[in-house]
Amino acid sequence: MLASAQEKPAPAEQAKPAEGEGLAKAAQNPIASLSSVPLQNNTACGIGPFDRNENVLNIQPVIPVRISENWNMISRIITPIVFQPLEDPPGNPNTQGTFGLGDINPTFFFSPASQAN
Repeated sequence: MLASAQEKPAPAEQAKPAEGEGLAKAAQNPIASLSSVPLQNNTACGIGPFDRNENVLNIQPVIPVRISENWNMISRIITPIVFQPLEDPPGNPNTQGTFGLGDINPTFFFSPASQAN
C-alpha cells in the first residue's frame, strides 16, 4: 500500500511544479507582465597610486506597463551607485573616497501585449 502512494503523488503535489514552471517561463519571456530588479556589482582593482578599489553597483529595474489592449511598454532604468577612491588620500588610504550616482540610463521598449501563436 505504501509503494502505490509513492508512485502517484497527491494532486496538490502535482500542481506545485507547474506553478514554478509558469514563473520560470514568465521570467524568461521579455513581454511577460513581471517586474524585476536585477543588481550588478562591478569592482575595478588597482586604482591610483595606492592600488585602491573602485566599486559600481548597477540597479536595473525592469517594469512592464500595459499602455493599451494590444501594447506594453517595458522600461529599464539603469542607475549606477559609484564609490570612487581619492587619488591622493590624506591619512588612511583605505577609507578615503566618495559615493555618488553615475549616469542614469533609461531605455523603453514597446511590445505586443500577447504572443502570436
